[in-house]
Amino acid sequence: MKLTIEQGQLLRSLQMVERAVNERSALPVLANVLLETTERELVLTATDLDVGVRYRLPLGEPAEQGAVTIPARRLTTIVRELPPEPILVEAKSNHTATLTCGASRFRIPGLPPEDFPIFPAVAQAKAVTISQPALKSLVGQTAFAMSMEETRFILNGALVKAGNGAVTLAATDGRRLAVASAAAAASAGEPFSVVVPAKTMRELGRLLNSDEDAPVNIALLKDNQLFFEFGAVTMITRLIEGQFPPYESVIPAPAPLSVTCSRALLTSAVRRASLMTTATSQAVVFELDNGKLVVVKESADVGSAREELEARYTGGPMSIAFNPEFWLDVLKVLEGDDVTIELTGPDKPAVVRLPDFVYVVIPMKLA
Repeated sequence: MKLTIEQGQLLRSLQMVERAVNERSALPVLANVLLETTERELVLTATDLDVGVRYRLPLGEPAEQGAVTIPARRLTTIVRELPPEPILVEAKSNHTATLTCGASRFRIPGLPPEDFPIFPAVAQAKAVTISQPALKSLVGQTAFAMSMEETRFILNGALVKAGNGAVTLAATDGRRLAVASAAAAASAGEPFSVVVPAKTMRELGRLLNSDEDAPVNIALLKDNQLFFEFGAVTMITRLIEGQFPPYESVIPAPAPLSVTCSRALLTSAVRRASLMTTATSQAVVFELDNGKLVVVKESADVGSAREELEARYTGGPMSIAFNPEFWLDVLKVLEGDDVTIELTGPDKPAVVRLPDFVYVVIPMKLA
């Protein structure tokens, strides 16, 4: 294997795949990235056996065909420190790669490419196609609500539904729920509903490009895997087995009472109030009265914060407590100058409801 590639190109390519590696695995090869060359293409692959990412990079100059696996983190760190000049990459039959760039020369021992897991072959049939900006938006609007608690395994990911001309993502940690939908560009095959692990969702959101025209093809494979293909990137992930909660049943009917205020001002007020929270006292209180919303946090140990915002609210006085992070997470992914929150009572879920997005958050108990 022998090729010449610009330092910036190689670095960007490695950054596309390196987060899929697993340096703690009992299989040493899973800490490596597989580099394969054809005459005009460099293919980089990384996997932890749960999620795999492949990136194809066209080469400006012909390359000598071959393959090698190299420790991903070490290779990325070395390439990052090299000057912005062409890099000569060579790998011989001893599974060792040599990088030459200007006056710098690195020799990196690798492992046999035959030890690297086989990347599954994917049939060309597509279940659904959606634009990259649309899917990136769906991931951003829902991924933050996934559970991080290992005891609730089915919630450690997001539900992905495809069918009826739309793609829907839903995520919940049992205390909040985010659901977002977007129209599919095309669809073929049977509808499906699967739970995608949290790591995959976060990596997918990172790799998708909101400015890229190339569509995303999504297909459900026979061996409990989901396939994403967009541009030069291919991602395959294992799925979480089990039944996702029937989230539709917990979305309240539209409430007659709501409060509308500046999204930016509410974000700032909640963030400042959260500075006064502690591990044992997390709740921030929204105090509502005619024409105003007051964000309050009082703690006997830390102190207090109080900030009054102008708001459109015509109901009676109400105090309702929330985990501030639950609002900060959603406010930063919403669009528009204002946000409207539907309210039913101090012990009932609050709802943000848009045409293709619903966010439900359960309040905390007032002390």
